[in-house]
Amino acid sequence: TISCTNPCGEQPLPPYGACLLGSINLTRFVEGAFSAGAHLYLDKLKAAAQTAIRFLDNVVDVSNYPLPQQRAEALNKRRLGLGVTGLADALFMCGLRYGGPDAVAATGTWMKAIKDAALDASAALAEEKGAFPLFDREAYLATPYGRSLSPAQRDLIARKGLRNGLLTSIAPT
Repeated sequence: TISCTNPCGEQPLPPYGACLLGSINLTRFVEGAFSAGAHLYLDKLKAAAQTAIRFLDNVVDVSNYPLPQQRAEALNKRRLGLGVTGLADALFMCGLRYGGPDAVAATGTWMKAIKDAALDASAALAEEKGAFPLFDREAYLATPYGRSLSPAQRDLIARKGLRNGLLTSIAPT
């Protein structure tokens, strides 16, 4: 099977694949902007990411797909693409130079918080509504990505599954 990307190129899609993207504006989570104590409030970011995953998962169900093959592809994998916008502005608001070592470290922390919150939310949704139909627990956890997860995340997925086949995606903006 050949995968193609849409004109933006953020997510390779299989035939009849749908691209469901959502972005969190990081600037909304900066506290004390432009001051010595400026920082991004991680707890609020995590809560927003969990809400966004639940919202996007609901969009999969209510979307009016033009072709039945698109609906089947979307429902079987429940692919989401939660990303961010405002990264450069949030870094600037926190007094960090884009591309500098401190900015790279902060970005890694922020993105890990989103990834972890998204995984937690998808596992909770799987417990509530069921895992995505094509979910294969052993195969998922055996992938390089699955092996890179923390023991707690691997255990969570092993116990509850995941509601969504893909959770995050960064648009090339």
